Amino acid sequence: MYIICALITIPVGILGYFVIPGTVDQPNRWVVNDHDIDVARKRLESSGHVLHGRMKFGHITKTLLGFPFWTVVTTDILFWNAGIHKNTASFLLWIKSLGPGRYSPARINELGTIAPALGIAYTLIACFASDMFLGPAWSITWCSIFNATGLLVLTIWKVPESALWFGFATMYWSNALSSVFHGWVNNLLRDSPEERSFTLVLINLLSQSSTAWTPLLTFPTVEAPRYRKGYSFCLGCAIGLILFTWTMHFYLKRDKRQKDGPADIETDRPDNTTSDGSIELHGSDKVTVDSKIAAVRVTRLTKPEPEDETRRRE
Repeated sequence: MYIICALITIPVGILGYFVIPGTVDQPNRWVVNDHDIDVARKRLESSGHVLHGRMKFGHITKTLLGFPFWTVVTTDILFWNAGIHKNTASFLLWIKSLGPGRYSPARINELGTIAPALGIAYTLIACFASDMFLGPAWSITWCSIFNATGLLVLTIWKVPESALWFGFATMYWSNALSSVFHGWVNNLLRDSPEERSFTLVLINLLSQSSTAWTPLLTFPTVEAPRYRKGYSFCLGCAIGLILFTWTMHFYLKRDKRQKDGPADIETDRPDNTTSDGSIELHGSDKVTVDSKIAAVRVTRLTKPEPEDETRRRE
């Protein structure tokens, strides 16, 4: 198995060198031409995606002290820990526990590929649904709901065997939202390439390092294949992931509105008056209401009144 996996990476790496288009700054000339690069650059710039930047110490402190960063970190930690049950061989151990001689070792390995094979379809569904009609927040939510449903069945455990097959078959919904989530973070930080690169690296470092010790506490081998603590822990992480996804969604949405402000002052205040009783005109200084009224009165006093038509006939 390990030899096959190692050999597969060699042609994939060679093929990737010729097929992956690269980025606007470092394009793969085997795949894209100058026209494609110009179109990509214009699309990124039109959506506010900054392409260049230099990392400074101030960017690090600004990122670490900001509330959005730790919200993203917590969400990513919950994402990784909501799917650790698929990496503990729990599915294979359960199939083996169904009865001695029921399945041969070769057959057990074949049945163990059901969950990751379905995971390919889950990932495609999540990514296309996010881009076409759901959006990142709802796509992550539905993936977590499906994952939590299977985990709930595994937590209860005393259910028909078919239900346990269903529970294990839904494991890779936890993995399907990976591309959606990290692509969402990349898009949310599109106006700062320094914060974007630093955040993406650090959240993966912190979240993946947490999975080095959580399986040891929640999936002890002596509890296989039941794993009462393990499945309930993953279920809690899946539910927490939904909550933090929407917390991050609404906070960043509000933060974006505060940064952008109203599109036009006339939309915000129809009468063009400000809070200090002045009138603000586009391209001009403030004119107070009192001074405006005084100017109108002076104009009326200095302007001769038209003669009445009846007097002119007399």
